[in-house]
Amino acid sequence: MTAKAPHKRLWLAAGFCATLAHVPAMAQENPLARRASPETVALIIGRWNGSNLERRSNCSAAQNNGTRGTYAEFVIVTNSDGDFGITQTGITGLNCDYVGKYRIEGADRSATGTYSCNDGKRGDFQSRGILVTENAVSIRMDIQLNTTESCAIDAIIGGSRFYP
Repeated sequence: MTAKAPHKRLWLAAGFCATLAHVPAMAQENPLARRASPETVALIIGRWNGSNLERRSNCSAAQNNGTRGTYAEFVIVTNSDGDFGITQTGITGLNCDYVGKYRIEGADRSATGTYSCNDGKRGDFQSRGILVTENAVSIRMDIQLNTTESCAIDAIIGGSRFYP
């Protein structure tokens, strides 16, 4: 089966237009590979309401092993120097601070630093993943306590808010 001349011209013209449209698209950078804009960095800053979920293991006191969760308010701050902080105010009266450095490389966000609570728990944290939108934040992290209690904690801080 062969196409008649007018159909061949239409097919050729359509192919040519598709090629021209494709050339500018090829020149565009992958948006996930770009450095985050200041607006994207600023999304994490603010007051969030949610929970801190923990899965504790290898605790020196066996009764501290296991999974638990606490409703809390989180105030997250960062600046252009990469300083990072979370102040957690728990409904149970447990208050914790996470202080360290924040990094954004393309679509990847990470934070590392120290962790301390008003009940004496202290340790180091390192994020495994940070997801943030205007209305939701989720930070997965590993925490290693280094005082009289030596639990390894797999934690997820999750929160929501109404964005201005």
